[in-house]
Amino acid sequence: MQTLTALIVDDEPAARRDLGEVLSSIEDVRIVAEASDAVAAQQLARRHQPDLIFMDIQLPGADGFAALDGIDASRSCVIFTTAYAQFAIRAFEVGATDYLLKPVDERRCRRAVDRARESLARPDGGDEEPALEIEERGAHVRVPLAAIRLLHAGGNYVEVVHERGRGLVRRSLEGLLAGLPDGLLVRLNRHQAVRPSAVQSWSGSGQRGLSLVLRDGTKLEVARRRAAEVLQRIRG
Repeated sequence: MQTLTALIVDDEPAARRDLGEVLSSIEDVRIVAEASDAVAAQQLARRHQPDLIFMDIQLPGADGFAALDGIDASRSCVIFTTAYAQFAIRAFEVGATDYLLKPVDERRCRRAVDRARESLARPDGGDEEPALEIEERGAHVRVPLAAIRLLHAGGNYVEVVHERGRGLVRRSLEGLLAGLPDGLLVRLNRHQAVRPSAVQSWSGSGQRGLSLVLRDGTKLEVARRRAAEVLQRIRG
């Protein structure tokens, strides 16, 4: 298996060290450089042309999104890292391969590296937008991750509601969420997970019961034990 080179960009030394330790446990990944700000990230990316760029979003001066403006990422896979889940959708809109929440979990990081490896192995150079394959009217359709609005589990399948329609994935809700990037959706209850930006309004609270209304008018009920997290995510 080909060794992948990695650039870590984070202004916090402890965060760089922690991510470095996680990456050191993953086979065939070698850290070639570390940067603490956008300017250094751009310089080191040009010098090393790494396969993987682990980019913190909150950087001094310019944020991680702005840092990418000065980086030719055509040969690299960008994996954003941050403690704040509300940036997930924007990360995929700018073409990120994956999105990791801090503190970075080793198993989740392995999945991100595997996804990047598959992307880099494609003949097109890995520019394809991250997507989920669903069954829609008898056909297999690739739906961009950033277009997913709602997941609704029923039996041995999950209904995927997206910006252009809906379809099915024959997996459990738990299994499907485990394979999606952290922060993309927030779990509401045993059967549903929603994209926070798809929520138009809400009423109630964790004590009285929390209800959501999506932009298309869909009404959803949140389990009380999940209400605090859901409110934090949609307000973010």
